[in-house]
Amino acid sequence: MPAIIRTSLLVLLMTVSVDIYPQFSLHKKNQFDSDRKKHGYWVETSKLNPEKRTFKGWYDHGKETKKCVYYNDGVKCSKFRYINDSVMRIRRYDSIGNLEYKGSALLLKKKDELRFCWDGEFVFYDSHRHITRKVEYIRGEEQDLE
Repeated sequence: MPAIIRTSLLVLLMTVSVDIYPQFSLHKKNQFDSDRKKHGYWVETSKLNPEKRTFKGWYDHGKETKKCVYYNDGVKCSKFRYINDSVMRIRRYDSIGNLEYKGSALLLKKKDELRFCWDGEFVFYDSHRHITRKVEYIRGEEQDLE
């Protein structure tokens, strides 16, 4: 009986680690699909200083997906969580890693144009993570809340 419990716990632990810690799990990283587009989990580092990360996140056939984090000089500077093909959550950080603002953005696609615009409520913070202001945007246009 104890062997069955140990085996079950081991399988459970491995399953959780695959989802929580992809860099330490069975996921391969920095893979390409058959069209040579980035696919799966990626970690990129600075060419000048390979110990400093510049990006970690997920790609689906060349397009960012799930959660992607960008780093500047090894410090987290922005995080994107893709909700679907046209909506994402944004978090922007200052040079020492403190949250500056968070909100949502839309990905607007036209024939020859691709752009993001802020959409929804954005919350801005000071260096002590106190809210300094909230702003509502509709397709990139700041709304007058008065």
